[in-house]
Amino acid sequence: MRSAALLVCALVACGGLPGGGGGDDVGGDDDGGGGDGGGSNGPDAPPGLRGVFDPAVTDVLVEIDFEPGAEPFTGNVIGFGDTFAITRSNIDRIFAGRKTLSVPTTLAGMENIGDVPDEQLTVDDLLALAAAHRDSGDTATRKTYYVLFVSGYFTDGSGPRPGVLGVSIGDTGVIAMFKDVIDSTHIPATNVARFVEQSTLVHELGHAIGLVANGVLPTSPHHDTEHGAHCTNRDCVMYWQHEGASDMTAFVQRSVLSGDTILFDAACLADVDALTGGP
Repeated sequence: MRSAALLVCALVACGGLPGGGGGDDVGGDDDGGGGDGGGSNGPDAPPGLRGVFDPAVTDVLVEIDFEPGAEPFTGNVIGFGDTFAITRSNIDRIFAGRKTLSVPTTLAGMENIGDVPDEQLTVDDLLALAAAHRDSGDTATRKTYYVLFVSGYFTDGSGPRPGVLGVSIGDTGVIAMFKDVIDSTHIPATNVARFVEQSTLVHELGHAIGLVANGVLPTSPHHDTEHGAHCTNRDCVMYWQHEGASDMTAFVQRSVLSGDTILFDAACLADVDALTGGP
């Protein structure tokens, strides 16, 4: 099966993963070869296969689709601005403002793909949905990422994973966000679930782009080798243990809700700055 060959990076909301302390390598081999940080995808690669940090790639496009009833949070938040400003500002910071970034911020800019009857979605299921609905592809100058918001749960050989908030599938650029799990982090009269969703999206895009040692090589010792493509710093969005509802909520409260909306730590930013020449 294709899924067996893909690294699936997941952010988990409740409880650890079986067999090893709750890391997010929930499928395939964690060989550090996923993401889009460069390496073999250098300037000599064929058009469309270049890494996102190649200077020839000038545009980064995030396409977002959703299942009805699983729409992402959108709109303005008093005191914080537009909901998607969190994702936009973090991804723009990864590229040090040197690439043209396109991220839809309203449902009108996203696509409703209709009902997805299957509530237990495997890697193959998610890739099939992407193949059916993804509109944008890579070119010599553009790199694309496809984000799909669905209900239900990520499912692997161990069965449904009701704690998985989102997954990034190898080097496909496909990300799935599981709305039922995101909504489970809701705290009445707050925007916590909204910010958990944005933080999860930033985390999964970080994996897809190549952080940490998932294509983007660390420039300092902050790669948590025990837990895959993660940072050792609890105050970085790429930390492995932002997986319990309480842990992610605590992260959101000490970052987004405190006004610090750049969620990557200095070490992760130094890694990408070494590739972009930023900040």
